[in-house]
Amino acid sequence: MDSLQTMNLGFTGETNRILVGAYNDPALGTLTAEAYAQFRSTSVTTAIPPGAVFDSLVLELNYDYYFYGSSGASDLTFAVHEITKELNNDSLYFSTSTIPYNPIPLGNKTTIIDGDFFTKEAEDTDKDSVLIVKIKLDQLYGQTLFDAIDPEDENYTNFNLFKTKFKGLAILPQQADKIVGISTNNINTSLSLYYHTGDINSILKFALSQGVNFSKISADRTITELSGLNQFHTDFSPPDNRYLQSGASLITKLDLSQYYEYIDTLENIIINSAELIIDNVNVDDGFAPPGNLALSLLTNDNRYKFFKTSQDTIEYVAFGGTVVAGPVANINLPTALFAGTDQGDLLSLSYSKTNNNYIGAYPTVLFQKLFDQKENQYPYWALVPINPTFSKSLNRVVFPKDNIKLKIYYTLPFIEPTE
Repeated sequence: MDSLQTMNLGFTGETNRILVGAYNDPALGTLTAEAYAQFRSTSVTTAIPPGAVFDSLVLELNYDYYFYGSSGASDLTFAVHEITKELNNDSLYFSTSTIPYNPIPLGNKTTIIDGDFFTKEAEDTDKDSVLIVKIKLDQLYGQTLFDAIDPEDENYTNFNLFKTKFKGLAILPQQADKIVGISTNNINTSLSLYYHTGDINSILKFALSQGVNFSKISADRTITELSGLNQFHTDFSPPDNRYLQSGASLITKLDLSQYYEYIDTLENIIINSAELIIDNVNVDDGFAPPGNLALSLLTNDNRYKFFKTSQDTIEYVAFGGTVVAGPVANINLPTALFAGTDQGDLLSLSYSKTNNNYIGAYPTVLFQKLFDQKENQYPYWALVPINPTFSKSLNRVVFPKDNIKLKIYYTLPFIEPTE
């Protein structure tokens, strides 16, 4: 699916994260994540004293301990480039958005990433540890930014003018076998400008959280079972497995046509129980699968089903609360329709490490509604990862194509035989 919005919007409760790195996944190919971000002064009223001397400009990135890729410790090399096209603050940016940048890096840094340590810290609810990578940037670029600091100059204080000259930074992987998460909703992720006046050392911060920042995520599946999957919104049936991957917008489509073919032979039933389960999930390679999956309604052309017309609203009401809408499943799909539970909450299939499967709350009433409205069919649904956040992670799962099952238990009404 295209149009996966990876831009951080700054909403309360949103995961504010950019992703950087690369990894060669044996099942899903080479995944690469690049980050693009504007920067903005945290204090445009701070004046540089006369006689002050610029020292250095350092990009500081605060890991949030999310990672995807090889376990253990290995090198990750960041390269920082200057963006050469102004980002539009009124636009949305996606995993497929391409932004030009100067090919000559402003700076680079090789650091060691320990996947086991990241996993431990991510699971630590105390969150006491802070790990920051610091990348010193080009001295001339830093001097140019230092010279632009002037609280009396609108070109500096007005961000719409400032960003025409300082368009932002591209953070790219040079050497990597992991993709890491960097928190943007944190003052520790910033551009730090160091200068001194006599014996007094000072720092002026430029935040990455107050402008456009997003991740570009690309996948090269050439040597995998998915090598033929090269167009968006197109059915593709690999011979052996089914796949889901956050970030790369890879979903598994469910076709309930056989369910409709069967219930068309029945005049009336009472569904006692409906169960959707995925058995024997492939986690032998050590990748953490998504914690939860949601079931999203699709149109006939493989797009998410949205509210667009009054008829959409009528259909939604007819589901009687067993289909829910809004960002409960995906903040990027605020009006898309998702399967609900019998209680009207989001239907979620949860991963069980013990049983190595996905199983959800029983959508009994939903399938009863599908039966009751079988003259208006909804055969196409998509399994969509929702935890961790679909657009801010790369968690994936692989399972044999025959290992997903829908179990329906129902009662037929008793009809008194006639003489």
